[in-house]
Amino acid sequence: MPQPPKRPPLAEAMRYAQVGTMLIAPMIVIGAIGYVLDRRLATAPWLLLAGLILGMVTGFVSFFRLVLAPPGGDDDRGRRGR
Repeated sequence: MPQPPKRPPLAEAMRYAQVGTMLIAPMIVIGAIGYVLDRRLATAPWLLLAGLILGMVTGFVSFFRLVLAPPGGDDDRGRRGR
C-alpha cells in the first residue's frame, strides 16, 4: 500500500490551528448575534443560548468535514454532479 505524501510541518501546524479556530469562531460570532438580539428584543438569555448551541453545531460540522476529508485535499466535490 503506497504511503501518502509527507506534508511539511508548517502545513500540519496550520491545519491544527484551523481546527481550533473552526470550533470556537462560530460560537463567538453566532453567540454575539444572539446576545445583540437579546438586548434589542428583551428575551435574555434565550437567543444567546440558541446562538451558542447553533454555533457549537456549526463548529462541529466544520470540524468533522475537515477531519474526515481524504488526505491531500482530494475530495469528491468535482464528482458530485456526475
